Amino acid sequence: MPKYSLIERERRFLVDPDLIPTLDSAMARLIEDRYLPGTSLRLRRVTAPDGSVVHKLGKKYPGAGLSSRPMTNIYLDAAEYGALAALPAAMLVKRRHDVGDGFAIDMFEGALAGLILAEIAADDDADLTAAVVPSWCTIEVTEDLAYAGGTLAIEGWHATAAPRVVTIAEGDER
Repeated sequence: MPKYSLIERERRFLVDPDLIPTLDSAMARLIEDRYLPGTSLRLRRVTAPDGSVVHKLGKKYPGAGLSSRPMTNIYLDAAEYGALAALPAAMLVKRRHDVGDGFAIDMFEGALAGLILAEIAADDDADLTAAVVPSWCTIEVTEDLAYAGGTLAIEGWHATAAPRVVTIAEGDER
């Protein structure tokens, strides 16, 4: 594992818009990601509901899969963020809603409008695997590179494209 990195463990799912829980837009965090082409770097600005802003530069390293990878974050001040934001980048904008039981729902904006993903993160693989998947999650796309943030920002998303993963069966509590 690269020095100073931590393992990021997460699962991602497509969300059925007809079953989505009630979301309070006033409580959502605005996440603006800038993926730097030709690198594995992501510049992120997170605006909290109270207006406070966090800037960070992240790097994800190759791992055993997309669900568990080493990652490093450097927190930046506004001037550092501004200097790096001047670099060419592919943009991704979403509003993240925390919905309980460790799940968050991301509502994408701009070119990705209409895409709704849920994610859950955990500190270890056992907890991640044991997460009870809500009924409003339809298809797990964790290992589908087409749904990785950098891919979405650079290549876009096509609502008619079928994910290359299996559908979660009713009652599956993976």
